[in-house]
Amino acid sequence: MRKIFQAIFALVLLLTVSLFAQNMCIELCTPCQNKKDQTCKKVDKRCHCAALLDSISAAQASKDATFAESINRLSDELLQTCDETVCARNISFESGLFKEIKQGPSPVSNETKQNLYETKFNNTQPEMSRIEPLPPMTEECSGFCGDCPVTDKMLKAKQPKFKDKFCKKIEQSCKCIDYAINKKQLAEQAKADSVAEFERKLQRIENASVLAKQIQEHSINDSACTLTVVFANSEMAALDIQKAKEIVKEKKQESATTVKENIAEEQPTQFQETSKPTTENEKEDVWASYSQKSIAFQEDSPSSTNKETKTDKVKNSFFGISLAFASLTTSAFYGKPLQDLDGYFEFGANLGFFHRIYFNRIVSFNYGLNAEFHHGWYCGFVDFSTIMAEIPLGFRFGIIPLGTSQVSLFLSANFHIRKPIFLIRQFDSENVYNDFASFSEWEFINLLGFGIEITRHFSLEFQLFAGNFRIYEGPFGTDAEQSYLNGSDSWRIKIDFAF
Repeated sequence: MRKIFQAIFALVLLLTVSLFAQNMCIELCTPCQNKKDQTCKKVDKRCHCAALLDSISAAQASKDATFAESINRLSDELLQTCDETVCARNISFESGLFKEIKQGPSPVSNETKQNLYETKFNNTQPEMSRIEPLPPMTEECSGFCGDCPVTDKMLKAKQPKFKDKFCKKIEQSCKCIDYAINKKQLAEQAKADSVAEFERKLQRIENASVLAKQIQEHSINDSACTLTVVFANSEMAALDIQKAKEIVKEKKQESATTVKENIAEEQPTQFQETSKPTTENEKEDVWASYSQKSIAFQEDSPSSTNKETKTDKVKNSFFGISLAFASLTTSAFYGKPLQDLDGYFEFGANLGFFHRIYFNRIVSFNYGLNAEFHHGWYCGFVDFSTIMAEIPLGFRFGIIPLGTSQVSLFLSANFHIRKPIFLIRQFDSENVYNDFASFSEWEFINLLGFGIEITRHFSLEFQLFAGNFRIYEGPFGTDAEQSYLNGSDSWRIKIDFAF
């Protein structure tokens, strides 16, 4: 036992000396950077300054890149998480890096959020005057003004006027010049509005990055923490930032008497007494009391915690029902070519269940089980129907959000495995075949698609058949393969309902 303690003591001493020596080398190497005097040469010989400083710079660069990536992810989430004027969100961090935004019930009342917004943004600036369109011109004046066009040169003059006597009389009655000026002003106003809207969106993105950095700075000194942030959506500006753990700690220290008093203050009889107009200082303190009550309740209530956990799970994993209809063109059926036939009718219908998993906002994966019905009729030459079971596998990529709403666009890549179960087919108006499919018969299909996701509970997708082949029982009792669908003429529409 004594030898073990001696070994541990020696190891601790060795580590301490090593760390002390390294820190001393850093202090000596820093002022000797890019110097070649004798003292610095000795320091470099002992401490290997170039390698040491390079390793420190690389570590710092990696740390800076990690923090920058964290700010970018948080900035993207802030841009997408809010669809109201003011939002309150619980934002979690680990080791000073963004982890997640919890979109559960708002910890702040609407009244409190409105008070914070009005305190931060006091709308006292007068609205800019707008150019309004003149009343519609009469058909008679429209014809006369067409005969007396207003040129750009006239509009540039301080007092535009016609030189022609006839046009002067028309101007007195129809005001052609006034209408031309109004049209030009409306065009300039529309252009200015478009530029202002573009600049507003750009400014919102820039403000989101600044807001994300401001929020992250509150968590740098903590190994793990949750911040409750109230921010203005359009302006992307923080209205209040609180550390949830500190608020909960203060809440737990309150006595039972204080809790009862707080409950009593919320009764209707007391509300009338407390509904007096608040001062500016009182508005700034409104958030503190509300956040303490809301966050403490969430931490102390097991049902609230379980509900929040379920919400986090549900938002990344969905079960649902899938419906699909396909317009198809078969190029060959059991070795018989059909692509040269003129008259035909063919379709497919699909019903099934799926499970979709969202890895992040960009990539998701789904799998499931479908029942497929496929029917085709080709000019009296072939008439067939097939009932199949299908296993769909698919990825969605590149979700493109549309503004601040939940609507987004996506691309998809899918692979379907089909097993024919029951076949009904007829060749040349005779030889009807009605039986279960052979076990060796399979179909494999590739589909590429694009669609729109209204929410994660509903989406509509259009798919094209990118490649396919069928394994079937050949004429000599052997398995044969063929590409049976014409991809350029075959497409599919799919609707997903998730819950």
